[in-house]
Amino acid sequence: MSSPPKSPPTSQGGLAGAPGEGRFYAALAYVLPLFGGIIGILADGGNPLTRLHAQQSIATVITLILSFFVWAISGYIIGLIPWIGPVISISLFSLVISLAAFLVINWLLSFLRALRGEARVIPLANRVALRLFGERAPARKSA
Repeated sequence: MSSPPKSPPTSQGGLAGAPGEGRFYAALAYVLPLFGGIIGILADGGNPLTRLHAQQSIATVITLILSFFVWAISGYIIGLIPWIGPVISISLFSLVISLAAFLVINWLLSFLRALRGEARVIPLANRVALRLFGERAPARKSA
């Protein structure tokens, strides 16, 4: 008996493969932020859907952590300026909170797409993932 044909990519940019193929590990990457991504790459690393979501999940965590540390260091240095320094430092923290909110919203949307078996690129995290893992993300099809 022959195996069923693989489904073509969806109009939202899904990857070819069986309907449930890799969705578990792709969703796990978002449920357990850092460890789920590592588990996804190790356990089902051959699946492009799993690899994309696992890499983006890891990159999102790294982006959030790095943005906090960059703010902490720059905020401390800027905070040493008399009178205006602490005000600027606190204002910069609003940018960190905005970035975190942006990434968390995209994280949730990507989790839902992972459950559906679709590829979704998180804008900033995808750039970090490309630098970390050196792989190209699948091209999204326009509707």
